[in-house]
Amino acid sequence: MQNIRSQKFVDASVQGALLRVFVHWCSFFLVAAVIAVSLQALLGDPAKSLSERLITETKGFTLIGLVMLSLLPAFMLDTVRFSNRFVGPVGRLRQSLSALKNLNTKHITFRDNDYWAVLAEEFNSVADLVESQRKEIEELKKESKAATSV
Repeated sequence: MQNIRSQKFVDASVQGALLRVFVHWCSFFLVAAVIAVSLQALLGDPAKSLSERLITETKGFTLIGLVMLSLLPAFMLDTVRFSNRFVGPVGRLRQSLSALKNLNTKHITFRDNDYWAVLAEEFNSVADLVESQRKEIEELKKESKAATSV
């Protein structure tokens, strides 16, 4: 079992883009609230003025609005945590590819419940191939040196 991820933002550019969903959510909520309050006010008691009906309906919608807004941070945090399951492995793969270009062929593993575990398996296969080819090249160099020195 892998360690629990301590870093919340693994890739700020990707995870920040995901948080745009909340801008859309807030926009949707605001438009839905305006429509709901307006419709209730327009269809309300005709004995009251429109402004009175709007004020009454807005007060009635305030509790729902506060509950929805109070839930928003929890949704945002959950989205960031969820995105770590696919952003984290890609970040680890990127670091390992960088190390591989310097012939550091260490295997990688992803945390439990991370997505794309097959990427680690594929990378490890490539790392093994690179390591075996590196060893073969070293042996051929030794043979070549031995042949030229005789």
